[in-house]
Amino acid sequence: MAAFKNLLIFLTLSIIINVCSGQTAQGGPHTSQGGAHENQGRLRREVLQNENGNMDQASLQQNPKNWTTCDITFSTKISCQDCSTRLICKPIGGILVSCNNPKRPYCNNGICSAVPSLDCV
Repeated sequence: MAAFKNLLIFLTLSIIINVCSGQTAQGGPHTSQGGAHENQGRLRREVLQNENGNMDQASLQQNPKNWTTCDITFSTKISCQDCSTRLICKPIGGILVSCNNPKRPYCNNGICSAVPSLDCV
């Protein structure tokens, strides 16, 4: 009986080793995806976020960056410069981004919105 168990264990291990050694690398070597790692998939992500209405990335892409002075210690990080322009405060200054999306033309609490703020009514 012990010889039968040993034979069964030997055959099982032989099959496992044979299957493992027969595996080949899938897909070949990694190639460059084009660009730095933080940029990969960025455009697709922006399109999906625009379709879902989560972020106003289209206006970020269409507008040139307009920098202005901004004190991050006194003002909130995201606010409105005027009725149609967002102000994003960074430690190095503030970025002015206009709300170009026709569905969200107003700046309301620092986010492009379809509803104007009370100051802009």
